[in-house]
Amino acid sequence: RMVLSSVVAANEMRAALPASYLSLSMVPFASISLGMGALSWFLPRRVFLAVDNFLYSSYMRMCLFVFENVAATRINFYGDIESVISQRESAIVLSNHQSNVDWVVITMLANRQQGSECGLRFMMKYAIHYVPLFGWYTFQHGFIYVRRFGNVVWSTVERQLSFLKALNEPFWLLIFPEGTRFSPKKRAIIDSSRLYCESIGIPAFDNLLTPRTAGFILALTYLRDSIDAIYDVTIAYEQSRGVGREKCAPDMFEFVCSTNPQRTLHIHVRRFPVDALPDDQALIKRWLIERYQIKNGMLEAFYKGEELPDLSIANAPRVSFALTIPPSLFFLSALIAPFFSKTVRSIYLITLCSSPVLILWLRLRGCV
Repeated sequence: RMVLSSVVAANEMRAALPASYLSLSMVPFASISLGMGALSWFLPRRVFLAVDNFLYSSYMRMCLFVFENVAATRINFYGDIESVISQRESAIVLSNHQSNVDWVVITMLANRQQGSECGLRFMMKYAIHYVPLFGWYTFQHGFIYVRRFGNVVWSTVERQLSFLKALNEPFWLLIFPEGTRFSPKKRAIIDSSRLYCESIGIPAFDNLLTPRTAGFILALTYLRDSIDAIYDVTIAYEQSRGVGREKCAPDMFEFVCSTNPQRTLHIHVRRFPVDALPDDQALIKRWLIERYQIKNGMLEAFYKGEELPDLSIANAPRVSFALTIPPSLFFLSALIAPFFSKTVRSIYLITLCSSPVLILWLRLRGCV
């Protein structure tokens, strides 16, 4: 009985350990960031951004260690991947959204573009700014929060877009136009999406939600002169077409810890030079909907057993351990340090206690 209990406990820990590692690492990450924030009053902006990028890139590479190296993920790239990874450039990235793993998938793609994960920013739903420490830091780094319901405060969105526009370095802005994750289990949301398609006279989407266009249009309008391209990314999970899955994508726990051997990612990318997109907002909206109709067709074929079109790199080499092991060991050491140092414990306690103050600061400053 004791052996059986140990096996069950170990199996449960397989899911808990990666999640705890990533979540708890935000404490030392935020502690360092707060210290850097104090130094920003004295450091030149260029130096501060370089240090901040290094810290952010280290955390993202730690995530790649968990989701790519540890999970032994197989990745197939399709479409214009060669032109995307050939040189660093600024881009708006549009992707379908079906799992809380999607952001890591885009990080995997960014890493292939000569380490562009340090410049990856996200347009995210407003509620995420309440996540302790994470919400505060990501705003400082140029993430954009938008409300899914009620009136969008466009002035805060424009402020963050201006921040990106002023960066003197390449960046990616990831947008999930669907606004929330697609899942066959979310019948009310799917029905609402279908009704909206009927109201505007377009075919309903079976594998996606109707894309919301306002955020993309605003971002493109503000950043057109600062970006080089638009990347249209379609993510498909091999696990989602398994027996009985009914198109359900894996979540973080299942993706990393599942014993299912079908841990394969299919990533299709189309690159559009920014000059190829129209200026008129109505035409931009039509362009985005057309892209999602094409995306819907690709996913429909995928779920029927076909592959995504234009395979370019099959079983791509995983990100190098030389890039992921050092930051992973650093954050692991930072998590162990409080057990041996009273000073470190005090610093982390101050950081945790400051979280409500940081959220309040975001609201008082009109940041969200």
